[in-house]
Formats: sequence, C-alpha cells, structure tokens
Amino acid sequence: MKIYSIHVAQFGTDPEPDMRCVSEGFNWAAFIFAPFWALVKGYWLVFIAISVLNVFFMGMVAFFGLDLIGQAVVNIGFNMLVGIYANDLARWTLQKRGFVEEDVVSGENPEHALERYVYNIQTN
Repeated sequence: MKIYSIHVAQFGTDPEPDMRCVSEGFNWAAFIFAPFWALVKGYWLVFIAISVLNVFFMGMVAFFGLDLIGQAVVNIGFNMLVGIYANDLARWTLQKRGFVEEDVVSGENPEHALERYVYNIQTN
C-alpha cells in the first residue's frame, strides 16, 4: 500500500468539500515528462519554474560546451530532482489554492485512500 496525504479545500459554501489526494515518494510521471506533468496537472507556477530552470540548465550546458553524455547527465539529474520533489510541489500548489492537509492515509490507489479517509471521518 502507498501513503497519501489528503487535502481539503477550506473555502466556499459547498456542503461537499473538494478533496485531493497526493501520494508520497518518487513521481515517475514528473521524472519522465517534467514540464508536461505540471502542465497537465494545472500547476502553472511549477510549470513555469521547471521550464525556466530547464532553459537555464540547457543554456549552461551550451555555455560550457558539454558533449552529449554531459548533456544527458545534466538533463537526467534535473529530471531526477523534479521526480523527487514533484509531490511536495503538488502539496505546495494545493496549499496556495486554499487546501489544507487534513490527514495521511494508506491505500492501494488514490480513490481507495479517499474512501478510507471519508470512512474514518464518518465513524469518528
């Protein structure tokens, strides 16, 4: 089972709150498709930051004249950092949007984790 943090929107008058689930650990989608992952998820500031840093690192690679292996090492290293911190960046984005981290739940997938969270709220 994986571990997920549950984030609940704390604004609005909707009786059913907006809940999001963010997994813990390495994010393979962000590692492989770094800027596109942020764009698809709607994390605009993260997308801009990743894109700007990517252009910066590629400019530095060109400035220092690294060969293809050096370029690959820099690119893989940058994408590795994005994969490591992607879920933290997702939590940061949700916090900026007014979500509050309510709980940490284990589950087989995000839907199962949300079901367990809702069940725990109802029984307590």
